[in-house]
Amino acid sequence: MENKDYKVFIVEGKAREPLIIDNILKVFFKQVKFKIITLPAGQNIYMLWKKLKEDDFDTDIIEVLREENEELKEQLAGLQRDDFSEIYLFFDYDGHQKNLGEFDSKDAIEQMLISFDNETENGKLYISYPMVEALRDFEEGQCGKKDNCFIAIEKGDDYKAISAARSHYQQFEKYDYLIWKEIINVFVMCISCLINCKEMISYEKYLEDINAAEIYKQEENEILRKRVFILSAFPEFLLDYFGAKLWRSCVKYIDDYKMC
Repeated sequence: MENKDYKVFIVEGKAREPLIIDNILKVFFKQVKFKIITLPAGQNIYMLWKKLKEDDFDTDIIEVLREENEELKEQLAGLQRDDFSEIYLFFDYDGHQKNLGEFDSKDAIEQMLISFDNETENGKLYISYPMVEALRDFEEGQCGKKDNCFIAIEKGDDYKAISAARSHYQQFEKYDYLIWKEIINVFVMCISCLINCKEMISYEKYLEDINAAEIYKQEENEILRKRVFILSAFPEFLLDYFGAKLWRSCVKYIDDYKMC
């Protein structure tokens, strides 16, 4: 009997996210024995989570996607939840979600980060603030130039155009390892800024204190000010997955780091 071992990346849309995942696989997962597939959910994480919660999570996320999305049925043909050793979810923050019934978006995100906190169970959720285009919105060696660290929630619909206008890295599919090194280095700068560190955060502190739930906790402080701190989910995933080796390769001036 065939030994199946799949890892799955569940993303929100069909356009940019699959391009990013394909590029990540090309750059970081060149030689792997397991199989990786990308599933565009065709809906936001709020609605996907709501469907799972209504069933008390008795139905696994693979089956929900199979039932909800006709286009995924063929892609998932012959595969069951047990075939997937790891599940990762990449979705956008959406503070204006109105279809959650008894939950407001704040409560929903907090509960989602609890529900999706383990890649070997329900899945592990990564959130981009405000959306996937945050990946291209960076300047080498700089953390947002202060004002550009944030986007007003009311301008969220304009963020695609805003990020495009100031980005030097438009084509996600052409990112190479050197570009990803810059992305990860700036991500660490941004995390340090988000948690009000005076120095760039050390890897030890990052490993101990930073996760998706803590990032959202810090983002809540900004959301109260009607803005979000711009932050991509993809470098967060890569650092979680590859750990200290990737950190040492990408984050600059590591010998000068001090604990905050």
